[in-house]
Amino acid sequence: MKKKYLSLIIGLAMLFILAYPSNAMAYTKLGYYMKIAEAKNFKTFINPSAKAYSAIILNGAKSWNASPYLNTLSTGQNASPHFTVSSSKQDKGSVVASCSTWTYGTTSVVAKNEVTTFKGFVALNVNNKTETIAHEYGHGFGLGHVKAKNAIMLDIGFTGKIKPQADDLNGIKAIYQGIK
Repeated sequence: MKKKYLSLIIGLAMLFILAYPSNAMAYTKLGYYMKIAEAKNFKTFINPSAKAYSAIILNGAKSWNASPYLNTLSTGQNASPHFTVSSSKQDKGSVVASCSTWTYGTTSVVAKNEVTTFKGFVALNVNNKTETIAHEYGHGFGLGHVKAKNAIMLDIGFTGKIKPQADDLNGIKAIYQGIK
């Protein structure tokens, strides 16, 4: 009798595990967001320290245009860019870039983002550099890290993709859908 119940419990557990998709809502939200008008027209300023990577930075930024909620509008020396990208020679070990985000006062609305590449960024191939920039922009838009190997927001390593994947885009939709 005990074997019958144990088999039933194990069978139900296996059914639940197989029926429940492992990547459902794998995206994570950091709790902040850009105003929708700014997200649809975000501006990037590339500091002279990062000029050598201008094409890579723009490709990484524009990769988010795949989302109907985001759009790169311009680059250059704007009065108030939403993203400023700089390059540092500082060695941060396995950390090749970071995104620092500031919000307005105590709100969750993003005021500005500063993306900084570090020494390890230089050694990456072009695709991994582009993926890194796209990843850091994802943080600026409000996405956190995930364990899903098929998402730009992967916490460690590279996906081999230079554009946000379905999970990343679903995360953006979850953040920006309904924001006025």
